[in-house]
Amino acid sequence: MRDLRNNPDRIRRWTTGGVLCLSALFMIVAVLVDPGTWGDDREVVSYQDNPALAQLQSALYHWGYLLMAVAVLGLAHFTRRRAVLAGHVAAGVAAIGWINLSALLLTDPVNWWFGAQYPPEEAERLTNEVLEIPGVIVGFMIPGPLLALGGTVALLVVLWRAGFVRVWVPLLFATWVVGSFTVPYGPAAIPLWLAGTGSLAFLGQRILRMSDSVYAAHARAAVAAPAEELASTRA
Repeated sequence: MRDLRNNPDRIRRWTTGGVLCLSALFMIVAVLVDPGTWGDDREVVSYQDNPALAQLQSALYHWGYLLMAVAVLGLAHFTRRRAVLAGHVAAGVAAIGWINLSALLLTDPVNWWFGAQYPPEEAERLTNEVLEIPGVIVGFMIPGPLLALGGTVALLVVLWRAGFVRVWVPLLFATWVVGSFTVPYGPAAIPLWLAGTGSLAFLGQRILRMSDSVYAAHARAAVAAPAEELASTRA
């Protein structure tokens, strides 16, 4: 433990790899336990089938998205030798998006409560009225998915260009992103979620398995200080 406290490279490596794996695990478990995956495509209805699992999946998604905000910032480390600016901009955009996306999980208890209090049609109408407020659309509905998913795809492309990952990683993640907007949320979407979360887990375990020296080698080499500057610091 003492060695860990005095080894920033190991702390960063374990944090990045660990949160990638945990985030992937939380998200895929959320898909599998979500009543909306297996029941009515209207959440105001499906959440009534098992309110406990409805709350569990919401919490898992929430924490999975928050962990992704930490993970993308950690992945920017692997762009420090090439595509530095692009990597850090993409990571920052993605981190903001994942935090924003986690806030959308507050719509789940709204769906559940309206579904418990009103008939399905009325519950759907009330939920849509909440989500169609201009401030909700501009502040949450658009930037969350756009920045989180688009920013992460961009970051993975930069990581590919930097030579850290093979091209199948951003392609697999991008397939999940495109599929999430085209394939209805349900059993048919599970393979897509497995592909997306699997690519994240692959990156996580790869980072966890690399040595501290290999991790540190991805940092940009420090520029040697001029001899005059070194002499002045010793004086």
